Amino acid sequence: MRAQFFDGFDFAHFKYSIVAIEHPEQFFNIESFGLHPIMYNEACLRGYTCVFGFNDDKQLTLFKLLTNNNGMEPPAIDGIAPVAFNSPAGDLKYELQHPLDYTGSILIGNGFIDSYFVPFGFQLPHAFKKVFELTFHNGLFVHVENRTDDALRLRIEYEEPVNAKKKMQIKLGNIMGKTKEYGFDDDTIAEYMDLSYDTKYMF
Repeated sequence: MRAQFFDGFDFAHFKYSIVAIEHPEQFFNIESFGLHPIMYNEACLRGYTCVFGFNDDKQLTLFKLLTNNNGMEPPAIDGIAPVAFNSPAGDLKYELQHPLDYTGSILIGNGFIDSYFVPFGFQLPHAFKKVFELTFHNGLFVHVENRTDDALRLRIEYEEPVNAKKKMQIKLGNIMGKTKEYGFDDDTIAEYMDLSYDTKYMF
C-alpha cells in the first residue's frame, strides 16, 4: 500500500488536507449516493477523494467528489451528473454544493514536512506546519482551535523519523516483535491522543 491521496478542505481562503476525523464512520459515506467505487490507483485505495468546506451558512459542505463507479453508469447527485475526469481516484468528477450533518471534530493541516513522510496510508497530523481542529454540530461549524503548537510539540518530543527501509520493516512487524511504528512507541502516541482523539485512520 502506498501513501494515500488526501481529502481537501477549503478554510480561510487556503487549501488544507484532512488529516484526522474524530468519527470517520459518521463523516462521509459515498455509498449513500449510490456509488460503488473500486480502487483505481494504489494512491487512492478507497476509489474516491473529496474537497469539503463551508457554505454561506457555515454548514459543512461537499464541494467536489472525484471517484469512479466500477464501470457502471454513475448516478446524479443532487441532480448533478459527473463529468469525465482523470485522477488517482477514478474517471469521474462531481462539482457539488451538498450539505453534510456531521457532528464531531476534524483536523486539517497544510505545509507538509517531507522528513515526516510515511509510505503507508494518510500522513500523521504532526507532519504539517499548520494544524487546525474544526468542530461541527449537525454539520454547522461551531468552533476552531489552532493545534499548530501541539503539532510542533509532537515533532520536538517524538523521535526523529526513520528512513523508508526501516519504516517498511517496522510496518511489516519485522523488528523482533516490538509494537512500535515509525519510531513512535505506544506510550508516546497515547500521551498525545488529545490531538488525534480516538480517530481510526482509514489506512
